[in-house]
Amino acid sequence: MQRKFVVGMAAVAMTVGGTGAAAAAKKSAAAPTHATVNAVSKVKYKINRFVQDSLRWQKDVYQVKSGGTLHIVNKAQDGPHTFSIVKKSDLPRTTKQLNECSICQAIGQQFGITDPNSDAPPPHNYTEDGVAQDTPANFDKPGDSVFVGPAPGDSADAKITAKKGTKLFFLCAIHPWMQAKVIVQ
Repeated sequence: MQRKFVVGMAAVAMTVGGTGAAAAAKKSAAAPTHATVNAVSKVKYKINRFVQDSLRWQKDVYQVKSGGTLHIVNKAQDGPHTFSIVKKSDLPRTTKQLNECSICQAIGQQFGITDPNSDAPPPHNYTEDGVAQDTPANFDKPGDSVFVGPAPGDSADAKITAKKGTKLFFLCAIHPWMQAKVIVQ
């Protein structure tokens, strides 16, 4: 199932327990400087009944050290994606919000999309502070985004420059139900 680049359609709960050696090992472990964010999908269907598409980010939460890199990979066969940092309050939560995703429309415009029904890639691959650019951006706040191509294996990198302790919420502006967060360590 392929989707057009339609802009308008557009945790892992970590439990730390125990004491002693396990807690000491946890405290001494270095924060990761590199993490991979995979877009994955599997489609199930029953003729004349349903289509179930599990298009999503592989994890709900990613952790990376400030100054580290996220490597975003399209492992799905459902077209392109964006890795777009947004305010938590901008994340769509209802079907209506998904179908009328205003933040997704704004992100498309920031990339330079003039025809939301076009299959063409955006004229720019990155945005920083909501401004389109052709070189990698520093990812530290809403308005920072990267476009990842439609072919399985297409990828892009995002250098995380947010301060330690920051939580960055992100979505795919093309598929706004694809939502997760980055915890900067």
